[in-house]
Amino acid sequence: MRCTLKSGSFVAAGALAITLLTGCSGNAAKDEFEKLDAKEFEVVYEVTGDGVKTLMYEEGGKGEISSESVDDPKLPWKKKLTMKGIATAPNVSLILGEKGGQADCVITINGMEAKRATAKGEFGTASCVAVSPAGKSG
Repeated sequence: MRCTLKSGSFVAAGALAITLLTGCSGNAAKDEFEKLDAKEFEVVYEVTGDGVKTLMYEEGGKGEISSESVDDPKLPWKKKLTMKGIATAPNVSLILGEKGGQADCVITINGMEAKRATAKGEFGTASCVAVSPAGKSG
């Protein structure tokens, strides 16, 4: 089956809706998404400094995402894992205690720093969220 879109805002919008509803676009887009969603990448989370009361991070082994937390972590703290998928967003965050301090969170993806943040002072917070490299070429 071949589908074509005609110009004109109402006609094009209607044709696009029909294309999406009937699947006329074929499986090319779906196949491409599934290919990107299967791409794996290495993530390293690091937290350094002092005064961290709690840190939280996302795990994404085998494409399944779960949140984990560590109370009173021994610093420096480091976690290496493999994540996959175009919609995966590696993230790590931290909360300082009532005595304050200063701490950094860092996310490295495939050996390159992707995000860094610093928390300072009493109950300070820092959050690092990175974008999946699965959609990038190369």
